[in-house]
Amino acid sequence: MFADVENAKSISEKIAGDLADHKEFKSHGRHINRDKAKEMGLIIEDLEEDQELQDLILSVFHATTHTFNGTNAVKIIENHNGMAFIKQQRILIQQGPPSPKPPVELKE
Repeated sequence: MFADVENAKSISEKIAGDLADHKEFKSHGRHINRDKAKEMGLIIEDLEEDQELQDLILSVFHATTHTFNGTNAVKIIENHNGMAFIKQQRILIQQGPPSPKPPVELKE
């Protein structure tokens, strides 16, 4: 990302420090919007500037979203050769012994 940038090492170290700031980013999964990413010094390309690329990326996003919502898949890695790794969540249903039925009252 910073191959052609002057002071690339110091810039990347600053960004890494910012991302590792636990007060700002409490978890690995916390969203960083593009404006914040740009403020941090990351080089961001807006998808809206390339409609064809945006359509391709959104197609992949929608396909994976449907897969995650409709299957047990929790991780998908696929390469340009069509090889894929799909990790599925194991679902374990544990049942205890049947609960005793309450006694039946006989009415006269």
